[in-house]
Amino acid sequence: TNSLVRRAAGLTLRPAFSKIEYRDGNAYNVRWGHKWRKAYYTYLRDGSEHEYIRKPEDSKNVNPLFWTWVQDWLYRGLPWFRMLGARSHRLQDKFNRFVLPATWLTLFQFYDFSVGFKVLTFMPLMMFYVRARDRVLDPDIKETYLREVVFEHPEVKAIFNHDHTIVLDYDCEYDRGFLDAKVWPEFENKLFRFFNSDGHTATGHFVFADVNTNARMHLRFKTMPIYGKYRYQVGEPFYFYDLRAEITHEGQTREVVLVDEADSRKKIHPFLIML
Repeated sequence: TNSLVRRAAGLTLRPAFSKIEYRDGNAYNVRWGHKWRKAYYTYLRDGSEHEYIRKPEDSKNVNPLFWTWVQDWLYRGLPWFRMLGARSHRLQDKFNRFVLPATWLTLFQFYDFSVGFKVLTFMPLMMFYVRARDRVLDPDIKETYLREVVFEHPEVKAIFNHDHTIVLDYDCEYDRGFLDAKVWPEFENKLFRFFNSDGHTATGHFVFADVNTNARMHLRFKTMPIYGKYRYQVGEPFYFYDLRAEITHEGQTREVVLVDEADSRKKIHPFLIML
């Protein structure tokens, strides 16, 4: 009898492992669930989030044929192509537009000669795919480090508690073009501009709120890749070189400068990613 009870309990517990969720100990931090493989074990029955209160008759009695396979493409494959279209401006450098197509077309003329030419013909295509894949993915900032910098600041720590803070809004997008050459002359490098259409810099914001103090913080940040320990090593691809928090509490609003761009300019230099 006990074994049957344990088996029955297992049947009710196993579906819990397929929930689309991510938790790191903070009751409010349930974002980034899409980055973990366990998020793809099951899908919503109706195929989308509920944006309004539905009736039982709104759901289909039977899903279409191969619907699970279709959902897998909709939720895993289609978003990548959407990002490719939205960030296609990052692929408009001279190397992608002229060198790779010309190389592919030249090698294709000798495609029938030998296996070696067949392999060489696909190399420009594979290089274009890798460059496109790396440039259209969402910026992956270090949120744990960002939270440590923000919530350890004395002015922020006096109002906000990390355990009671929730995220109301978030956005981060790559900057179009290059930063002002008068401030950052490193981006005037002609070889770098040949391989890139922007400086791999990003701008974004967080909107935090403390559920206990009712305080609200609009955090604006700017990132860029910087040098690592060695000359040809990337130290941090999304270094926060400018970080400002606009805090609203008890009817008063003030700005707290956590990291100033002018001070960062004296300490760091952007890393120029060629390929």
